[in-house]
Amino acid sequence: MAQGKVSVAAIQTGSGATKEVERTALFIGQAPANIGSILPINAQSDFDDLFGADDSPLKTQIAAWQRNGDDLVSGYAIPHGAGDDVMALIDKAMNQDVSPEIIVICTPVTGKAEIESYQAKALEILSSQARRVRFLIAAPGLSDGQNWSDLVTALQPLTNGIVGDRVAVVPLLFGDELGAVTGRLCKREVTIADSPMRVLTGAMSLMPLPKDAAGNPLTNATTAALDTLRFSCTQFYADYDGVYFGDVNMLDAEGGDFQQIETGRIVDKAARAVRIIAIKHIKNRRLNNSTSGIEFGKRTLGKPLRDMSKSVNIGADKFPGLIDTPKDDSINLTFMDERTLQVVLKVKPIDSPSTIIVGIMLDREV
Repeated sequence: MAQGKVSVAAIQTGSGATKEVERTALFIGQAPANIGSILPINAQSDFDDLFGADDSPLKTQIAAWQRNGDDLVSGYAIPHGAGDDVMALIDKAMNQDVSPEIIVICTPVTGKAEIESYQAKALEILSSQARRVRFLIAAPGLSDGQNWSDLVTALQPLTNGIVGDRVAVVPLLFGDELGAVTGRLCKREVTIADSPMRVLTGAMSLMPLPKDAAGNPLTNATTAALDTLRFSCTQFYADYDGVYFGDVNMLDAEGGDFQQIETGRIVDKAARAVRIIAIKHIKNRRLNNSTSGIEFGKRTLGKPLRDMSKSVNIGADKFPGLIDTPKDDSINLTFMDERTLQVVLKVKPIDSPSTIIVGIMLDREV
């Protein structure tokens, strides 16, 4: 004999949303108030209340971040005093579950070893906590008595020979472009795959155009020279109003894949998303070494790529996704043994021009 039984279970598929790390910035810099505190900030924050009424390096950059971002920018800030251990403050933030995409160092570096230490810190954070962070670091601007050529010569040793694919260095020529370009990278008007060079994003809002000791204003001659040295700088277009930005140059090796920040950002986004999915599928027997198991793995682990490739239609125009549509070979799964699955994803960026050459000719055909 038997009696009827019914049991209903809610099946966990792991298809829910995850927190967004992208566009979250952590600013670390000198300010007189709340020293050592980790402060949440957004576009509506009162910076005088948080960092003190007087001007400070930290407040200058965060104000530029606010102006050049949008009403949705958010992140964290840690004020510190002169001589404080910045690395210890970064560790403090990491230990308190602050997970930024970009860490902004507002105090200008004074030597090559400092830049190398930030690359080492990014790799340490990646290996110990699986967090993918990028550093935007201030470099000195003009000092008293310097001409623009003197500044280029003085800055050249900072980046010479460095390999740091997670570090970019921004000289403070205007004084606040470090925060300004961070705001540009955090705008939701465009995607993380868009370069800060993108002119349609709009002109930058910066402090007044600087002049050197001889009274000469900043020009593209100086910014182009610094860009060649792998610094990240503003730029101008003749007979076109406004100040814009060039590439954010990561200090990757010659020929490296991640010499511009946008290529690294899309790979990091894919890596963050697929890591969460991979964790959910540990010892999930649906993911197995069979045809159906491999197809299940391709479908689930490939979801971040499909999501990132979605475009948006704006009238008759299409705003492309972060990456090109994945193909059949964009994800490959191989069981190395009965316990180890090797997954390889291929992410294809969508190219956009930084140089446009136009030729014009007469048409006299009859």
